[in-house]
Amino acid sequence: MARCDPMVLLRAFVIAGVVGVVALPACSGSGGTASTVVPTATPSPSPTPTISPTPSPTPTPSPTPTATPTPSNPVASPSSLTFTNTGAAYNQSFTVTEANYSGTFGATSQNTNVVTVAPGSQPNTFVVTPVGAGQTTILVQDSGNRSTSVTITVTVSPVTVT
Repeated sequence: MARCDPMVLLRAFVIAGVVGVVALPACSGSGGTASTVVPTATPSPSPTPTISPTPSPTPTPSPTPTATPTPSNPVASPSSLTFTNTGAAYNQSFTVTEANYSGTFGATSQNTNVVTVAPGSQPNTFVVTPVGAGQTTILVQDSGNRSTSVTITVTVSPVTVT
């Protein structure tokens, strides 16, 4: 048996394959007329999304801040003092209060030639010492500069020596 060149065999197979592929569409099996069948896609219904509520966490209420009460103006009691003589023997005192305030007060004589003022032995109490005849006020303030005043009158009766 004679040997064939492998290249010749390869060419023969390629030609036979091309002829066979070209001739296949002509064979439809329907009596000589070729027909092409194109498949029709059947649409499938789109899925409808199901909405399910997502549970939300129960909100935690924020604490309501408690407002700090605003202090009122200070009140002096009594609001006026009258002296009939001078000197420490005639001292008088007054007390200062203020709603919603727990701090201290300062008191200043507006005329130290008439009276002087100093803190008393009790909280928010002041001692007034008459120094000379006249009228003045004592200004009382808290740390927030809210204020009140005490009206002062000092009269000195002349002493008659006989």
